[in-house]
Amino acid sequence: MLDALANDPALHLHMAFEPGDMQFVHNHQIMHDRTAYEDWPDRKRHLLRLWLCPPDGRPLPLSFEEKLNGPITIGDRGGIYLAGVKPNVPLQPE
Repeated sequence: MLDALANDPALHLHMAFEPGDMQFVHNHQIMHDRTAYEDWPDRKRHLLRLWLCPPDGRPLPLSFEEKLNGPITIGDRGGIYLAGVKPNVPLQPE
């Protein structure tokens, strides 16, 4: 039933993003997905992701600890860190 509801076009919200648009979603409160994206020579995707964990965030069940490969403590859920890689946020697509 979950797949049927998730794939029902009547329940979809389609969003077309323009340069400068921002979207904030709480991954643990909504069910979401993305359609495929194909880069074109004159239209390259430039997406920046930021994982936020506010100090007043929603608690997660203990079962998420293994899934997230890290702590589930509010305010200490980390993000994506790669050893030896300095964070870099280019303003233009490559």
